[in-house]
Amino acid sequence: MTTGADRLRPEWGSLPLAIRSAVLEAIGGRFVSDAPAHGGFSASYAGVVETSTGRAFVKACAADWHGDSLHFIRQEMHTLGMLPASLGPRVVATIESDAGSALVLEAIDGRHPGAPWTADDLHAIAASMARLSQTAAPEGMERAEDRLVPSFTRWADIAATPPLLDGLPDSLRSRLPELLQLEEGFVPALQGDSIVHDDLRADNILISDGLAHLLDWPHARRGAAWVDLPCLLPSIEAFGGPRCEQAWRIFQEHGAPPPEALLAVISGFTSFLWFNQARPEIPELPGLRAFQRRQAEPAMRWLSALLSASPRTADDRPLA
Repeated sequence: MTTGADRLRPEWGSLPLAIRSAVLEAIGGRFVSDAPAHGGFSASYAGVVETSTGRAFVKACAADWHGDSLHFIRQEMHTLGMLPASLGPRVVATIESDAGSALVLEAIDGRHPGAPWTADDLHAIAASMARLSQTAAPEGMERAEDRLVPSFTRWADIAATPPLLDGLPDSLRSRLPELLQLEEGFVPALQGDSIVHDDLRADNILISDGLAHLLDWPHARRGAAWVDLPCLLPSIEAFGGPRCEQAWRIFQEHGAPPPEALLAVISGFTSFLWFNQARPEIPELPGLRAFQRRQAEPAMRWLSALLSASPRTADDRPLA
């Protein structure tokens, strides 16, 4: 199962010597080997670096590589500095220089869920998400709506773009007025004081001894409890797991609200996926649009089912 871009990341040896030397100094000992972590949606190096005295998981980006990838490493440094130690991986070192940036983390031995998806893995993830949703965001953490608007409010853009509108299933196209109404409630649905990860999917989770470790924190924000769940489940269904509504029931056992309570978020994420899958490819991130397209299919099916289960209002007239 590949849940990230199906490509190779930069190699350890392609990093500037100054960055590699600083990483090795932080770990201690001399370089022995590295095990790169391919896939994902960053053009930075990522992998477990082993030395004669220790090992660590390293993310690193040269100053002249992909600008967004460099920014995400720096953002994750900032976020991990604010997170409670129980939520994120332990930081060994942060490295900033004219040559680039590197984040050195504890190496967690584990496996990504989803090969295949199991009820035990879903329960482990649900338990970790419950802890996340019960944890108050630290002071100074940016609010979710400051990042997710306008990215997750794309129904008006879709309605104004004939290829995107025509590509919707009839069950959504006929209820576009209702989707536009739901969009008005998107910001209130996001508001809260819990920590929101904002990038949960299988390749950002490691299962170890029955525990789900949540990784990759550059996008974390302050928001409503369980806001991550509507964005996680389409990726689970898209890659061989249970349908979104079936998986949701497992998460409800751990305190998640009914899906109707986050319908505006489910709708918003669906609009994000459908709008972005049609955008031009990002050369440094091949596979991103296909990944979004693959998730959009279960997201649209799920949203259609939820809307069909709710009565139309008088204003929910189909488009002519």
